[in-house]
Amino acid sequence: MGTVRKLADEVGRGLAEALPGLRKTVAGKLALAVGAMIEGQTPNTVELANLLPLPTERQDMREQWLRRLLKNPLLAATAAVEPFARAALAKAARQGQAVLLAMDPTGLGDRMALLVVALRVGDRALPLAWLAEAGPANIGFEGQRKLLEQVESWLPSGAAVMLSADRFYPSAALFAWVQARGRGCRLRLKGNALADAGQGEETTTGALAQGASERDLPGVRLFAQGS
Repeated sequence: MGTVRKLADEVGRGLAEALPGLRKTVAGKLALAVGAMIEGQTPNTVELANLLPLPTERQDMREQWLRRLLKNPLLAATAAVEPFARAALAKAARQGQAVLLAMDPTGLGDRMALLVVALRVGDRALPLAWLAEAGPANIGFEGQRKLLEQVESWLPSGAAVMLSADRFYPSAALFAWVQARGRGCRLRLKGNALADAGQGEETTTGALAQGASERDLPGVRLFAQGS
């Protein structure tokens, strides 16, 4: 038995336990694809197709097999990830620890944008929810809200959360969403964002940050909306 097949058998047992309602044929094919991904350590579909233990040597048929699996309507990413995400979030929140979430963008030039909400585990990030759109890598607040609320629905009751995001994403709407749910956040800001430090004098976040610590700036308002 090849390595990919052995890995697929282990993955299949986990899928059967976590997703008992998933059709067995779909679960079996998914397990093979995941086994190939673990073995090859790549998401590249061409390379994965080469690793699949299929009864054909034709590359086009191997790639077609994988494409059909990825397009299968029975294989909904959110439903497949949910039991594993719930378990990871529950483990992260045990003993009252704050759950550390990160929201990050990835772009393929101006062709495709990917937004990911991940759970920070040590120095690594475990993707929980994601959204892909055609266009440059700056998905707006509605996309952010959709992913954040999806992850929120998987959190154990009473869990504390700290959200971090890079400078592409902070907005008045995102700050309001975080505040309305009582979540902590560390959101990087561009240095040219306009701010009111409480004296009625307009400045920028870059100017405020010069020589300041995180506790030096109470009452600062951004975006002219009190956020």
